[in-house]
Amino acid sequence: MESNTDELKKFLENKISSLKKELEYYEYLLSLLESGFSPVKGNKGSIDYIKSRKGEIIAEIYYTPPYMKIIVKKKLTMSKAYMNALSKILEDSKNSDNIEYNIIFDKDDLKEISLNNIKDDLCYNKVKFALQAILERASV
Repeated sequence: MESNTDELKKFLENKISSLKKELEYYEYLLSLLESGFSPVKGNKGSIDYIKSRKGEIIAEIYYTPPYMKIIVKKKLTMSKAYMNALSKILEDSKNSDNIEYNIIFDKDDLKEISLNNIKDDLCYNKVKFALQAILERASV
């Protein structure tokens, strides 16, 4: 009887976690609409995460082609070396893939990175993994 209770508890915890992620996604879509964004018919959206080596969520990635937004969830003060690396990666992508980007800070803390013209999964993954490497190191 107890194993059934444990299985039910695990199922419910997983379902709650899944629904929280779904709720976050819908809240993000609502914020896009409220900010004046007009959706393009046929585009899919996704949520991804950048996690530390310990599994803590550093940032959330919202991707609705051709837009990509990285929202930093952890207090993240970037050193000059990490800022230079971040700028170089984004500038390289700007030159090679024609993306546009905007970095938002709150004092010295990185808050958000918005990118436009992320046209395909290859470009998305290239930018995501490059940013993940920097944010993981900066969060230590």
